[in-house]
Amino acid sequence: MEGSPDGGHPDGGPDELVAFVTSHPRRATRQLAEAFGVGDEDFGGFRDRLLESQRQGSLLLVPGEGWDLPHRTPLRVGVLRVGRKGSGFVRVPFEDEDVFVRARSRQDAVSGDRVLVQLTTKGTGERLREGRVAGVVDRGRKLIRGAFRQLRKGGVVTPKDGSLDSDVYVPAGSERGVRDGDHVLVRLTDGSWRGRPRGEVAVGLQREGSLKTDLEVITAEFELPGPPPESAEDEARSFPDIQNGDSWPDREDVRGLVTFTIDPQDAKDFDDAISLERLPRGAVRLGVHIADVSHYVRPGSPLDQAAAARSTSIYLPGRVITMLPEKLANGLCSLRPREDRLAKSVFMTFSADAKLEKVEILRTVIHSRRRFTYEEVEAVLDKLEGKDAGPHPPTELPEDHAEYSETMEVMARLRDGLRRARQKRGALRLNIPRLKLELDSRGEVTGLGQASSDAAHELIEEFMLAANEAVARYLVEHRLPLVGRVHPAPNEEKLEAFRDLVKATGFRLRGASRSQDLQALVDDVVGSPLATAIQVGLLKTMGHAEYIPGSGLHFALATNHYCHFTSPIRRYPDLLVHQILDDHLMGRMGKAKKQWDTRLPVLAEQSSQLERRAEDAERAMIQLRLVRYLEPMLGQELDGWVISVHSFGFFVRAEDLLLEGLVHVATLGDDFYDFDEEKFALRGRRHGRAFRLGDRVRVVLSGLDPQAREISFQLVR
Repeated sequence: MEGSPDGGHPDGGPDELVAFVTSHPRRATRQLAEAFGVGDEDFGGFRDRLLESQRQGSLLLVPGEGWDLPHRTPLRVGVLRVGRKGSGFVRVPFEDEDVFVRARSRQDAVSGDRVLVQLTTKGTGERLREGRVAGVVDRGRKLIRGAFRQLRKGGVVTPKDGSLDSDVYVPAGSERGVRDGDHVLVRLTDGSWRGRPRGEVAVGLQREGSLKTDLEVITAEFELPGPPPESAEDEARSFPDIQNGDSWPDREDVRGLVTFTIDPQDAKDFDDAISLERLPRGAVRLGVHIADVSHYVRPGSPLDQAAAARSTSIYLPGRVITMLPEKLANGLCSLRPREDRLAKSVFMTFSADAKLEKVEILRTVIHSRRRFTYEEVEAVLDKLEGKDAGPHPPTELPEDHAEYSETMEVMARLRDGLRRARQKRGALRLNIPRLKLELDSRGEVTGLGQASSDAAHELIEEFMLAANEAVARYLVEHRLPLVGRVHPAPNEEKLEAFRDLVKATGFRLRGASRSQDLQALVDDVVGSPLATAIQVGLLKTMGHAEYIPGSGLHFALATNHYCHFTSPIRRYPDLLVHQILDDHLMGRMGKAKKQWDTRLPVLAEQSSQLERRAEDAERAMIQLRLVRYLEPMLGQELDGWVISVHSFGFFVRAEDLLLEGLVHVATLGDDFYDFDEEKFALRGRRHGRAFRLGDRVRVVLSGLDPQAREISFQLVR
């Protein structure tokens, strides 16, 4: 096995890949994987990382030869943009000059594709360098809407929106049962036929607008996974049910603790439970008990490979795509009340002022005594705080509330202490009301509500945050492998733009870029019409949280040690942390550490990518079903606030329904409006009317576009 150029073993990060290829050019993907110590189970993720490097322009796969640096070849990778006459330009990362591609040299590439282009002539004077498409790296447009026309063998799809300059050929066997004249979504594939790009029917749109069809569209658009492999299902079915915790003598028996779960009313699986013991001098011992998924899902097993390929459960209105088979997710790994279950328990001892003094992580057998809903816990806490006074208490108290009231009262004090400590060190706490779709049992939207953020939710949130951070610190202190959760600080360019936005509203961002300064601003705008606009602007300054091998800064939580540990049923990085803890707690880490060091870079990056796919799919499906639900409300007038202003118009958040829609500048027909970049305002030239952040406006719901999943408003005059 080869080492890295500096003599150490490469870890497969982006910089290490480029450095290694610099010294070892024209190696095939499999040869690079072997040099980086990547096994068969992680080869797919490693290959995806190489392909991502090619998309970003730092590496390039030379056909028939292997990987190299772009500047050492006559090849480039970039995005093709096609004009009306069929010729186009390829924009190449890190290079100022585009590559001109004539129509006859495009092969089957279409506008938006990322292509491999071979340079054929150099640029001279005002003439651009020219090239020909040598291959499509990936399709920019995953799905194209159009009408299917049957041929003698296969068929063609004529794009509906005219954005593609040719029909798409669908070979025989790729029609998915659609008939002549049907509207379809077609996915472009490799290759061409008689000058037409090839494709395959992804979804037939015969019942467009139905929940079933919308689910199929989102599943196809984001290439979401289907059922787990049969090998994973077979392995899950092979595990016997747990009859009695006495049969696990190698585990700590904590069934005597008063342990319970707190979950939403409609929850079907319960992967975390909590307990609390009172200690002398006001100290407490908080137990966070997490279903021991890694007892069943061992590294490299069929279940593990299937979980890694999904990386996360995906929650769509009307469908849940679980990371694990139901036998585990809703059975053996669900901490059901009055049943013994295997767990990993994090016991955290806190002083009276909520300072963490001791952490223990144990393999345990637990017994949840009670399943609480958030509403029940909220009712108990309200009574303890005297909020239930009056003739109509908001929620009925559970009959057994007296048995748990004292424990919940102490838990609430600990929650408040943990929150104060986090905020003191600089953790951000935003308060942007979020729309929540109310669904029936089939997944159909029945109403619009607001996502909850009450005392019961905050109690569980604080305890899970504490457990995640405690586990990360434990792994770092014991020099163990770690999948860290990081969140980068805003870069200076984005912060400067945010300062301009804040200045335009009349508020002021004090200090530099510390999280405490940002939180002080958020606290200043609470209750203001500008609160949502400023907080949304702040969110846009921040990068996306992601997973990395090791530890790093989580800016929003103001900590350098954080991981995901508390949801191994639905998140693969949590499961990895559990597997690492197994090797440590059972004395196997000496042999396993080298393998973990090799695997984690690949798995962390893959998990980040698949998490983003799941989030994008969930947002898209929620927005699509929202647009469908609003169709009968077209023409309804709403009051709202301007939350962002652009040259093309301004976005309004409706006050009661929490909808967001665009008022396009073209609909403001009484004047010609200019965008004032300094004041973030649109201002009319003739009448001087202006629209600014925080302005209260009345709008009418004027447009709904299911394909673009967009909502449009018009101003009520």
